Amino acid sequence: MDPDQDLLDKLDRQEGLSPYSATGFAAALAVLAGGIAFCTLKLEMDATTEAAVDAAILFVITTGALLALCYSRFR
Repeated sequence: MDPDQDLLDKLDRQEGLSPYSATGFAAALAVLAGGIAFCTLKLEMDATTEAAVDAAILFVITTGALLALCYSRFR
């Protein structure tokens, strides 16, 4: 095999998103979605604090799981 092609293949593999940055991005997006869900339930729908927190936590878990599934499936 050509050494130059081997080097190009190695550089191509390094261009992808690292697992740490993808995990951090997914976690930040999930927390942001949970915060929006909490604010929407608390401020717009006059839900109790306990119900809004429970729904936001559920939303964070669901969003994080879906983002992880999409990343692992389509990467």
